[in-house]
Amino acid sequence: MLSMPFPGPIVAPLLRQRLMPLLLVVQIALACAILANALFLLGQRLAPMLLPDGIARGELLLVDQLIGGKGPWNGARIRAGTDALRAVPGVRAVSPALGLPMLQSMTMAYDLTGPSGVAVNASAFAGENLVQTLGLELVQGRDFDSADYSDTDLSKGLGSRSSPVILTAALARKLFPDGGALGGVLPGDEADGSDSFVVVGIVRHLLRYQIGELDDGKAEYSILLPHRIVGTPILSYAVRVDPAQREAAKAAIPALLKRDFGDGLLRGIEPKVEDYESLRREAFRPRRAAVWLLGTVSAVVALITAIGIASLTGYWIDQRTRQIGIRRALGATRGQILRHFQAENLLLTLLGLLLGMPLAYAANLWLMQYYELPRLPLHYLPVGAALLWGLGQFAVFWPARRAAAVPPAVATRSA
Repeated sequence: MLSMPFPGPIVAPLLRQRLMPLLLVVQIALACAILANALFLLGQRLAPMLLPDGIARGELLLVDQLIGGKGPWNGARIRAGTDALRAVPGVRAVSPALGLPMLQSMTMAYDLTGPSGVAVNASAFAGENLVQTLGLELVQGRDFDSADYSDTDLSKGLGSRSSPVILTAALARKLFPDGGALGGVLPGDEADGSDSFVVVGIVRHLLRYQIGELDDGKAEYSILLPHRIVGTPILSYAVRVDPAQREAAKAAIPALLKRDFGDGLLRGIEPKVEDYESLRREAFRPRRAAVWLLGTVSAVVALITAIGIASLTGYWIDQRTRQIGIRRALGATRGQILRHFQAENLLLTLLGLLLGMPLAYAANLWLMQYYELPRLPLHYLPVGAALLWGLGQFAVFWPARRAAAVPPAVATRSA
């Protein structure tokens, strides 16, 4: 059999006819730069949508935009609204709250620092019995008890005091990378430690309601606080219902709100009653559009690259039909011819990737400067490179296989 030392027989044709190899290298470099950034942005937009949100599906209604037109709602009015909602047929639990899933009418966020010095910003859900009402799964520790709750009047500020807190599992892992989150103490914003938090429980999942803060692994940086709301200008309720009676409860609640809050509501702004799934779909609609766009861009780039590699390689192979026939006549097998062109493509792909990976990083730095995008993680570069390597081998296989199948007698008669 004819031996095929590497890389001599591979490099020599590339140096004699430089245009085709150069076009392939440039195409792969550009594809690498585009594909690495597109896949990174696609992953950024898609990741939070794939995370479990921890909410009891099909059971949650969210009441929002109860805005006081004659001053803040007081504790008596808030409790009366809670009792009225509990009386609706099919309702299992009601929680007045500050901060609810997929609602951003009122937001609270805390800067937390773990014992190891890790600092994060977390969305706070404050209210009574939220673990039960939202249907969250407690995986460690306990829920808040009656002694944990403190009255909170937003017209007077949240105040500063040590408080129990419940973390999500993702946030617990971030703040306590070595474990031991349960019972751990987190300092708050006050220098004297008067608003420190003691971790009493951990829930498996709970997405942040600040939709713009879901990227870079921060989607589940959420905490629950035991605040009993006794004064607020904007009121929201979480209402957990029997799934079979959800639509009936959703239809009944607006009339109840008008009856119990109508005289005190701000005119011109109607209270909203939505099921959680509808709010989630609407909140993630821009992300879904971005995922479709970036997915299409990635697919088009991959397709164009594959077609380009196959076309250029096919043309280049056709120009060397006679040389292929001579090698076949000298004893080269079909497999050796096929492997020759695959090795040739591998070499050109590697050259393209050596140019394309720095180009991808440079493109990301440019995007960061003008569009405030996050930095491209370095592991996306080998991911994009591996994808293009596989794409190149797939694209070159069929032209190379066709060339290897040409009988030596036919090939040597070619021009």
